[in-house]
Amino acid sequence: MCRSNRKPIDTRALRHALGHFPTGVAVVTTAPEGCAPAGMTINSFHSISLEPALVGWCIARQAGSYRTFQRCGQFTFSFLDENQRYVADRFARPGVDRFAGLDSSGPAGPVIPGACAWLRCRLYRQVALGDHLLIVGKVSAFGTSPGHPLVFAGGKYGSVQRPVERELPHPAALLAAGKADFTTINRTSAGGGL
Repeated sequence: MCRSNRKPIDTRALRHALGHFPTGVAVVTTAPEGCAPAGMTINSFHSISLEPALVGWCIARQAGSYRTFQRCGQFTFSFLDENQRYVADRFARPGVDRFAGLDSSGPAGPVIPGACAWLRCRLYRQVALGDHLLIVGKVSAFGTSPGHPLVFAGGKYGSVQRPVERELPHPAALLAAGKADFTTINRTSAGGGL
């Protein structure tokens, strides 16, 4: 018999730790037959497979649009541009008309105008995981536009406008050559150079 003396996870501290991992910001929409259109801002989007083209995201069971997304057969992701924080806020707030000015007549929901990219998906699978539902979709259509993606990290929005300007020697090569250790690499990478 195996016993664990582990303390329960401090979810607030865990959320803070997870906030150190930047994510993209997307709006996911759907408009299944017999339901009002639903949409929400998410940062749980992830690519799963290229063949077949599968992507996924997670929705909390207590989310207001949970039942609609649970019943949807199609949905659309719009990856927001760095200038679309107002769209992210609009689809994150309760009690606002999220679809004002958008054509939400199709079963997959609308593409947000000005988004960097969009994916239209058909439901592939749903998996209940903890307090969330993982929704996996098979990509049926997609498109891109010029721009820079909106990102979220540490509880704040930001953008990715340019790649790293200066190439540093690869840490694995430095370690293998005996020219550095992990402490040196971590300290100098944060400070600007070896």
